[in-house]
Amino acid sequence: MLTSKKPILIIGGGIGGAAAGLALRQAGLDAVVYEARSQRGTRYGGCYVLWYAGMRSLRRLGVADKVRAAGHRVDRFEMCDERGRLLYRVDMDSRSVEPGLRPLAIRRADVVDILHAELGSEALQLNSTLREFRETAAGVDAIFTNGRVETGPVLIGADGLHSRVRAHLHGLSPARHPGYAHWSGIAETDCGAPKHVFRIMHGNAARFAFFHLGDGRVNWWCTRNAPAGSDGDHLGELRALETAYRGWHPVVGDLLAATAPESVHRRDTVDRPPLRRWGRGRITLLGDAAHAMTFDLGQGAGTSLTDGVTLAHHLSRRGAPIAALRDYERARRAVTVPLALASRRIGEATGWRGPFGPQMNHLILRTIGARITPSLLALDARSHSALDMELSHAVR
Repeated sequence: MLTSKKPILIIGGGIGGAAAGLALRQAGLDAVVYEARSQRGTRYGGCYVLWYAGMRSLRRLGVADKVRAAGHRVDRFEMCDERGRLLYRVDMDSRSVEPGLRPLAIRRADVVDILHAELGSEALQLNSTLREFRETAAGVDAIFTNGRVETGPVLIGADGLHSRVRAHLHGLSPARHPGYAHWSGIAETDCGAPKHVFRIMHGNAARFAFFHLGDGRVNWWCTRNAPAGSDGDHLGELRALETAYRGWHPVVGDLLAATAPESVHRRDTVDRPPLRRWGRGRITLLGDAAHAMTFDLGQGAGTSLTDGVTLAHHLSRRGAPIAALRDYERARRAVTVPLALASRRIGEATGWRGPFGPQMNHLILRTIGARITPSLLALDARSHSALDMELSHAVR
């Protein structure tokens, strides 16, 4: 276990960094999260479904009840064609890794707000943009753009897709664009969309998905093949989206019509190739900085939360911090690499165009997808079982 009187340095106050800070504190280790933004919480990011591992991590952090109160329980996951005809479904109770554990639909901002409130002002230092770092014999010095220098026994890069820590360790090549763009919005009424259901509809190189947020409103997102950036892409306007998805199940048009134009956002979904090794010495990575993946499996937030819990577990068990960091990396790479690669493959399959593209995609979803998707959604949660077993042995 770490014995340094200096706190562990966590660069980045997003979901993964904040979770790591809380988990380390609960393990009896001092940690400070350094966030570049000037205000606690965030108004950035969209909405997503937190699957089993994410919910188990939040429970371990002691904030699951607060997060549940801000979200909407998901009881069923459905894959359908563009007319709403069912390709397959997953009932969450029957597939849960433990009784009563359900995925949750929620706004990213709500999760970050809750985690930041739990951290408190002393453990969350705002206006802290990392410039560089240097490893010494005793620890790591973090140098910030305002000239401030902080020293800790280890440094965790949880600073997202464009991680400065990753860039210092490995260089930062351009992120990979998968060939499609992503739009999202929030409908002000539910338009008959079923509650407690996360549904994704597949058409010709296009998808449309929706889920309730728990306040009478419904989040939707859609994807279509498009180049990176908005140049030459004319689907950004809400009216253009309504035209593009005409002929789909009626709930699609109703949700678009119930959405304020200013709430529609377009972004490019990107990922990075998996790293053979995340860190070196007293430095490691966490969350998107380590394993940025496309959103096609919905595992980005959950894996970041579990990274934080797993990191705290290894640092609190191992006497030597460098060995603990390598143990953490091996444990998390074994889970995140398969998820990142599977997410990329799913995104590629949904982009097939032409007269036979949708039929092939639907066939894969009905057969292979129906068999492996539940296992992929539960993959990260199984790593929690290993942690729980180790902790129970330690208590004995």
